[in-house]
Amino acid sequence: MNPGYLYTIAGLLSFSALGVFHKLADVKGCRPSAINALLYAWSTLFSFLIMMIFQHAGPGAPASVISIAIPFGISASVAILALQAGIRHGNISTSWLAINLSSGIPTVASILIYHEAVNARKAVALVLIVLSMVLLWIDRSKQERRRSSAESITDAACYEKEPQ
Repeated sequence: MNPGYLYTIAGLLSFSALGVFHKLADVKGCRPSAINALLYAWSTLFSFLIMMIFQHAGPGAPASVISIAIPFGISASVAILALQAGIRHGNISTSWLAINLSSGIPTVASILIYHEAVNARKAVALVLIVLSMVLLWIDRSKQERRRSSAESITDAACYEKEPQ
């Protein structure tokens, strides 16, 4: 089997586990900032162990790697904080799907910046990403309207029960 497939499967399983762990953290009432700090502390330790054990390399890196790693880290940290905080205001399924659909942004950037060819599959995938986001927005809007009307009905029922 091609090692690329193994890396793809490992990435798929690991990112899937992240979603499950984020929901578990929310259910247990963990603070998003604590989850973020611990996630990155453990991933740093794990990355150093992989470098030292399997690649026989130390944690040093050239300046060019460090200069790109800093914005990567900031972006990843903000993304995880936003996801973990957002879960409290919505469903993990919607939040996680939106994060995965955000892959369309680097795809469009690769097409525009690196002039990657747009074949029919990429075009269909990009259209489906936009369609998925629109459908998620419509679904969320309907849920909010139902919740709002249910609350107003409950409020009205409460007012009717008050003695005069």
